[in-house]
Amino acid sequence: MKLRGNVDLMRMRRGCGAFVAVCVLLAGPGRADAQPAAPKPAASSAGQRKWTGPADEQWLARAVEDELRRVSGRKQRDQLLGRLGKIALARIVCGRLKPFSGPTELVHAMQACKYLALLEKTKDGRELAEWLLGQGEIRRLLFRALGDVRSPEEALKVFRELQADDEQAVLGWPDLAVAFATAQVVRSPKKQPMPATVLESFGYYTDAERKFRYDIRKMPYELSRYLANTRLSLKERQWAYKKYFGMADPGAAYHHVPYDWDHYLENKPKLICEVEYSLENLDVIGGVCVDQAYYASEVSKAIGIPAVIVHGRGRSGIGHAWFTYFRMNTAGRRASWTGGAGRYVSQAYFTGDVHEAATNRRIMDSELSLVGSAALLPLWRREEAEAAVVLAKLAAGALEADPEAAADVAPLKQLAATYRDRFAADPAAPRLETKWIEVKRRLDMSLVEDLIDLAIDRNLAYTPAWVLIARLRGADRLPAERLDRFFDVLIKKTARAWPEHSCSMVLRIVPTLPDAGKREKVYKRCLTVYGRRPDLKGRILIALGDESRDAGQKKQAVRIYRAAAVQSIQVPGVVTDAAARAEKILLADNDRAAAIRLYQMLFTRTRKERAAEEIRRQTPRYKLGTRLAELLEAEGKGAAAKKLLSTL
Repeated sequence: MKLRGNVDLMRMRRGCGAFVAVCVLLAGPGRADAQPAAPKPAASSAGQRKWTGPADEQWLARAVEDELRRVSGRKQRDQLLGRLGKIALARIVCGRLKPFSGPTELVHAMQACKYLALLEKTKDGRELAEWLLGQGEIRRLLFRALGDVRSPEEALKVFRELQADDEQAVLGWPDLAVAFATAQVVRSPKKQPMPATVLESFGYYTDAERKFRYDIRKMPYELSRYLANTRLSLKERQWAYKKYFGMADPGAAYHHVPYDWDHYLENKPKLICEVEYSLENLDVIGGVCVDQAYYASEVSKAIGIPAVIVHGRGRSGIGHAWFTYFRMNTAGRRASWTGGAGRYVSQAYFTGDVHEAATNRRIMDSELSLVGSAALLPLWRREEAEAAVVLAKLAAGALEADPEAAADVAPLKQLAATYRDRFAADPAAPRLETKWIEVKRRLDMSLVEDLIDLAIDRNLAYTPAWVLIARLRGADRLPAERLDRFFDVLIKKTARAWPEHSCSMVLRIVPTLPDAGKREKVYKRCLTVYGRRPDLKGRILIALGDESRDAGQKKQAVRIYRAAAVQSIQVPGVVTDAAARAEKILLADNDRAAAIRLYQMLFTRTRKERAAEEIRRQTPRYKLGTRLAELLEAEGKGAAAKKLLSTL
């Protein structure tokens, strides 16, 4: 068999582009439209900017922009950050939360203070800070995106490298540049041959002569991170591009990799491990599921489709990998992450884990689906959702430091006075309007709740808003009686579209309710909403079992755990978890015989998988069987235990 070899990496010519308006309307899948020609750079100075928002509040955005330009150095920026925080609190107690453009501008200025200060303390950072001050739109994108990463310093370093190498490409593909700066390179299953550098990879996507399946110029950075996180060699990308660009469904590529059954069934070394780990060799030699998923995801990225490998366990309990990719209809009105290929229905892969692109942390694939859901939202809505959560945290923090903190609009009035002094003679500056600056509501937790409510209204899929609810409730700072408004949204509006995410948030919040009757009521309501999914039903039943256990109702707890295990027999994690909890109670009561009967009943409902022993050890049958054998041995039934182990 002749294998493909390596060739030298070649530097791809970059297409020159300039700044384009940020939007999220992408070309539909299957189209081969060329990237549009880049327009001339838009004027970016503060004096030429068209200020948005209510007419009586446009001066606020102009004022904070001016404040940003007047300070430098970490000390001054830290001082300004503190002032802007007080101004932001003053703005939200003025009562008007809709429209929310003014507070959003304040949040951006606060982010700018934080990250410009980071830049200015690094080598050559001051020059980039000055450049960003003159590029308002890409600055907003970058500073929003830095909130997602673990190391803003490293992200800024990458962005500086991109900007220094090709400023026009960065301006022409702003979201993509931000994606490259804030994406973590995903690990491949094996060492990639001749991986591309960040500049080479960026250049591949910014080559104006190359067509892609979607218009990458307009792809939000949250999505294009799943292009930016690959370092596949340019040679392999070109090979994949040529082979797959015209294919309507990239999911088919998953099955183009022959399956290595000898490895799966007999645990023999994988054939692909004996040669260079390239797409061309995978296409010829094959691999197992993770290699198929890697192949298909890299093929998708090569033709401009965001994609990611998904890991999960189905009814067999054996680890499996498939892939998912982003798909939008040709009208640009519906978008989602598809099931890709390899998510076999017969195996009941209810959930999977993916590596989130900004941090490489593992998240549920349902969380990834939220990114797709938000992709078509107007940018202002996504910005306002994020700003509302930032200000909710700010207000909650102020109240935690001083529960009696009073609303104070003095900082906002002081900013207005400064604006009057600086811009009274400037006809291009927005007119100063201050009649609305007065205290109209208290600085209290109800204001925090309204800010969270606004965030959810703007972007129902914005996870940090739901996480903040859980955190505040966990600290007993959000009144339990006020949770119904959020539960209703979770259960009525998110359960159908994102059941895993919705249910996980409910299960995170409910234990914080002080009243046991209320907790039980919510759990039972959840069973009616999520009960069609065996995995979710099992987790809710385990939570109900925990309630009975903690209340001292041991027999009832065991019954509920048993029901959770039986009704979720095809969900390995739930079966073993529920069985272990029931066993713990039974053994504490010296009822080993009941524990044995429980495991025998569950064991008979499983089946033996045809796979190498090392792989079978992952299955619930193997785990339940080995634990049953241990219990039999402890009961003095060594022969029965030995016979059972021989069947595993």
